Amino acid sequence: MLRSRSLRHVVLALAASLVVGCAPSLKVNVLQPARVNLGAAKQLTVVQTEGRKGARDFLVDELTRQSRAGGYFQVSDRTDEGIVVKVAGRSVQIINAGTGPAQTQDEIGIRIDVNDWDAEKKTEIIKDKDSKGNVTEREVKFYEAKTVASVTAFNTAGKAMLAEQEYETVGRGEDKDEAITNAGRALVSQLLYDITPKYVTKSIRLDGDDKAQEPIIDVAREGNVPRAITEMEAYVQSNPQNAAALYNLAVLLDATGKYPEALELYTKAISLSSKDFYVDMKAECAKRLADQQALSQ
Repeated sequence: MLRSRSLRHVVLALAASLVVGCAPSLKVNVLQPARVNLGAAKQLTVVQTEGRKGARDFLVDELTRQSRAGGYFQVSDRTDEGIVVKVAGRSVQIINAGTGPAQTQDEIGIRIDVNDWDAEKKTEIIKDKDSKGNVTEREVKFYEAKTVASVTAFNTAGKAMLAEQEYETVGRGEDKDEAITNAGRALVSQLLYDITPKYVTKSIRLDGDDKAQEPIIDVAREGNVPRAITEMEAYVQSNPQNAAALYNLAVLLDATGKYPEALELYTKAISLSSKDFYVDMKAECAKRLADQQALSQ
C-alpha cells in the first residue's frame, strides 16, 4: 500500500480557486497510472544488463539521471551482484539471487538487454533560397544513430509488467558520440514515459441551482474545502432530500480523494434528480477510485 503521505499526494492537489461560470466547478490534480502500471512501487532496481558494456553503463546512468529529474522513481544499480533472471512469457524466474538482499515488495526489478547501439555517417542535400529567390543546394554531413534495447520490469512475485519490451530510437549529431547519446537518451525517455504515472487536471462540476448553498460554495472557492464539507454536511442533515446538496457534498468529498464516500452520495443524488451531469461526475469519480486502487497495489 502507498504510504499515507504518498497517498495524500496522489489524491489531493486541490486548486485554491473555483472556476465560476454558468456551472461552477472545482479543479483538482489527480495522479493517473501510466500505460504500464507498476502499482505503488517507486524503486527501480537494475539487476541485470546484457550487451555492449558501454551501452549498458550509459543506459543505467541515464535512467538514474532522468528518474532523479522526474522526481517519481529512484533507481539503484545492482548489476555487479551477479543476479541472473530468466524471462518466460509474463513471468520472471530468479536463476541466481546474487550476493545482495532479496527484492522487496516496493521494488521493481529491471533487466536491460542492448540489441543495437551504433551510428553511421550520412549526407543530405538542403535546398535554400537566396535573396533573389534562386534555389541553392548545400550538402550537410551528420551522424545518425539507432539504439535498440529490450526491457523487462518485474515485481517480487515474478510478474513481468514489461516482458522483453523492445524500445528503438534514433538520434542525430555532428559526431558519432553525440548521435548515440541523443538516441540513448530518447530511449530512456520512452521507457520512463511508459511507466511513470502522470498528474492531470480534472474539473468536477458543482450544482449551483440552489442559491442557499452559494455561501458554502464560496467557502470552497476561497480554498477552505474541509470547512465547506462540514457546512455542506450540516446542510444535508437539514435537507436530506435535497439532490443538489447531496451532489455538492459528493463533489467536495471527491475533490479531496474520499472516493467511496463520494460515490455513495452521487448515487443518492442521482436517485432524486435526473440531471445528466450527476451521472457523468459519478462515472469520473469511479475512474479516479480505480486509478487510486491501481496505484496502491
